[in-house]
Amino acid sequence: MSEHAAHVFDLDGVVRDFAPGDAGPAIESALGLPAGHVAATAFRSDLLLPTITGRRTFEQWYAAICAALEEVVPEPAAVRGQMTRWREHRGSVIDETVERLEALRAEGHRTYVFTNGTNHVPQELELLGITRLFDGVLNSADYGVAKPDPLAYAAAHRAIEADLGRVVERAEVWFTDDRDDNVAAAREFGWEAVLFTR
Repeated sequence: MSEHAAHVFDLDGVVRDFAPGDAGPAIESALGLPAGHVAATAFRSDLLLPTITGRRTFEQWYAAICAALEEVVPEPAAVRGQMTRWREHRGSVIDETVERLEALRAEGHRTYVFTNGTNHVPQELELLGITRLFDGVLNSADYGVAKPDPLAYAAAHRAIEADLGRVVERAEVWFTDDRDDNVAAAREFGWEAVLFTR
C-alpha cells in the first residue's frame, strides 16, 4: 500500500491526450494557414492565461481564438465553420493512466486531477467518462492562479486537506505532470513529484 494520502495527476498529457483526432491540421489546410497556427493561436499567453485563471470562460476563449484567426483569414463564416471541429474535440483518455487510477482506487487511495484548465473541465471529464476516477478536481480556473506558480500548489493542497478533513503533510502528496517546470515547482512546494513519461 502507498504511504501517500493523495495521488494527484495532471490532466492534459497525463490522463488525456489531444493528439488523436486533432482537428488542427485539417482546419489549417482548409483555411490556408501554416502548420501549427491554430494551436499557437489558442495557446498564446494573452488568450490562454486569463482562461486558465478563471477570468475568461471557455466560450470567451473560443471566441477570442476565432477572432484572432479572423485577423489572418478575414472570412468569419469559414473560420467559425472550421473551428467547430476544434471546439468539439475534447481529447481521448490515456489508457495506461486510467488503468493506474483504477488500481489506486481499487486499493482505497484518494486520487485527484490537478489541471491548468478552463471552466469546462468538469463537463469534459464527464464526456470522457472519467469523473469516477477522481475524488476531486483541482482546477487553476477556480484558484485564479496556474501551475507552476507556488500559489496554485498551495490552493490545491488546501483543497486536498478540505476533502480529507485533516492537515496533510506536503510529503504525503504524490504528483505527476508531463511538464518539467510543473514537476520542479511541485517538488519545491514539498510534494513528491515525478515527471510523467509514456
